[in-house]
Formats: sequence, structure tokens, C-alpha cells
Amino acid sequence: MAQREIQVFNAVQRLVHWLHVVAFAVLALTGFVLYAPVQSLAMGYAGWTLRLLHRIAAILLALVPLIYLIFSPRRLFDSLKRIFTWTKEDVGWFKAFPRYYFLGDEEAMPPQDKFNAGQKMFYIVTAVCLLLFGVTGFLMWFGKFAIPTWLFLWSVFIHDLCFIAYVCFFFIHFALCAAHPLMRGSLNGMLFGWLPEEYIKHHHARYYEELVSEKK
Repeated sequence: MAQREIQVFNAVQRLVHWLHVVAFAVLALTGFVLYAPVQSLAMGYAGWTLRLLHRIAAILLALVPLIYLIFSPRRLFDSLKRIFTWTKEDVGWFKAFPRYYFLGDEEAMPPQDKFNAGQKMFYIVTAVCLLLFGVTGFLMWFGKFAIPTWLFLWSVFIHDLCFIAYVCFFFIHFALCAAHPLMRGSLNGMLFGWLPEEYIKHHHARYYEELVSEKK
């Protein structure tokens, strides 16, 4: 018998997620070459092309929250509420995650919401970094010859610091979704929008209880 599935992400959420992934991948690759810099690629026409790609990707990344807000505001505000609401179960996640992720001790993990504490932390870091990327990137792009040197240098430093933090969290997020044995199947939620009912019940018990309550 086929497993019953529940929709957890709509088309707009999946669109902005993958637009975010593609835009950030281009930003990370072009930004790394420009930051390093790899002299043969960061100079002349190649350097100009990299900077153009970096700026186009930055515009696409800036469109992500705008598209989300315009086409799915209810889901956006629901997600924000969940991300910034912390409970004792989230504190329990921090206590249990070493045994859960490294030893496979699933009994140690308290019931989680639609987003567990680790995901909430990732999304908060993402939001802060995106805001700082936007502010510092704008100053670096349009204010290079108009703002004080110290402000430009601080913008570069903060921009690079956010890049390092973001890349670290991004790779952890990707590794857990794509490779961790306990998380197998979670990627389907962002690819197709649906997850098996048993998966939600097992990994996001508080969210599952909420869905059952709403159905009743």
C-alpha cells in the first residue's frame, strides 16, 4: 500500500528555494574567485564578466524574499513565525543532536515543529546574512568612490565574514538533506512539495499533531 503523503511546501516556496540555491551558488563561485583573487580570472575581460555575473546573481537573490512576499504571503509569515518561535523542544534539540545525528539515537530527540531548531538557526543566519549582504553589497557596488574608505573596507570585511558563515551553514544543511541516513526523503519535500505522513510524524511530531488537530 502506498504511503499517504502531505504537502508541506507549495510551488512558490519551492521556486524561491531553488532560485536562492542557484543565485547563491553563482555568488559563491564568482565571489570566491574575486575574493581570492585568482589573478588569471579576476583581471581583464574575465574579471569584468565575473563581476557582472556576481551582480546579476545578487539581483536574483534580492528577488527571492520579494517573490515570496507577493505570491505566498501567508506561507511566508507562517514560516517566519515558526522560525522565530523557540520552545523547550528547541532547547531539547541542542541537547539531543549529538546523539541523534552521530549515534542515530532517535529516542533522544524531543518532538519538533515543521522546522527543527537546527533548521531555525540556519534560516535565521540566512536572513541576517542576506540583509548584511544587501547593505554591504550596495555600498561596495554604488559607493566605492562616494563613501569614506573606512566604511568601504568595513563593508568588504562584513561581506566576506557573512560569506564564510553562510557557506558553512549551507554545506551542513546540504549534507544533512542529501546524505544523512536519518534525513533521507526530506529532499523530496523541497523537490516535489510532499512528504510521507510517517516521515512527518516521526521527524516533526509537533507539526504533525498540529496538522491532525486542524483536520479535526
